[in-house]
Amino acid sequence: MLLRSLTAIICLVFCSNTLAAYCLEDWACWEVKQVDGRYEFWVKNQQPFPFTSTLDVKANNLRSSTTEKKRFSKTSVLAGHSAQLVLTLYPVDEGSKVTYQDIFYWSPGIMGAEHDDQIRYQLPFAPGEAFSLVQGFGGGWSHRGGSKYAVDFAMPEGTPVHAAREGIVVRTESQHNRGGAHRRYAQYANFVVVLHDDGTTGEYHHLMQDGVEVAVGDRVKQGDLLGYSGNTGFSSLPHLHFAVYRPKPFGDFESIPFRFVDDVRTRRRW
Repeated sequence: MLLRSLTAIICLVFCSNTLAAYCLEDWACWEVKQVDGRYEFWVKNQQPFPFTSTLDVKANNLRSSTTEKKRFSKTSVLAGHSAQLVLTLYPVDEGSKVTYQDIFYWSPGIMGAEHDDQIRYQLPFAPGEAFSLVQGFGGGWSHRGGSKYAVDFAMPEGTPVHAAREGIVVRTESQHNRGGAHRRYAQYANFVVVLHDDGTTGEYHHLMQDGVEVAVGDRVKQGDLLGYSGNTGFSSLPHLHFAVYRPKPFGDFESIPFRFVDDVRTRRRW
């Protein structure tokens, strides 16, 4: 099963008392500049795909243009290949020491994306195949909270996994060979993330080691081969986890109700 918050979707950067720049996965970059005494906090997107980020700053002796506080937070959506000044802070007392701590969260996709509810998703395996649905929407094992609207199909390792909807591949992982029925294994899930045209992402988790057949930047059509199912990550049996997500502030996320061409709510096996 999936614990999505431990799959490197959420990233943290800490910095205190120094100006710094840092990039995560050659995608999301964070930088602090000191310009004419003020502190500018920038976020940069190095990829052509949008992401949502939150910069959370705990500060002493700093204020915004109007308010002195101990904490400042800013959530932004960055378009591909763009940079954005997300926060500017000024010393309250220029003769006293300035300190701050930064926490940076990011996730692919567009916060507040409007899902196209007219879309019907293809079942994420080859036509003519049949696999049991072992956990559906609201499943008591792990489909709660942000993953409420997810489905799990029991399938043998090595089963071809196909795109349920057209989009662009924006993240993949295939190096892991570990899995188990405990959340500590969540970080070892192999996966493919496909960005849809409406800013949501379709996510395919628990793939086998070296079982990804697409690369970041590939445009896939509905039905295209993405990889092969496995039993990696937070998984109690070989299966495929599929859900549609959109990001929220502070690295949080939510799944979105969707419908297959053959409606998941009316059948237990395909």
